Amino acid sequence: MEKEYDQMREEMERLMTESVKDFPRIDHLVDQLEMLQLAIKEKHGIKGNNPNE
Repeated sequence: MEKEYDQMREEMERLMTESVKDFPRIDHLVDQLEMLQLAIKEKHGIKGNNPNE
């Protein structure tokens, strides 16, 4: 999971440096990264994005 997250993050960062932005792809990656981040956190016993939970 973490490797997949790192790969998507690298792709998003690369896309953000392009002179012509592929915003639909960037938006898709942001959504996918959020879902993956939540899955990684849940694997470690953390639910949601609230740091107080």
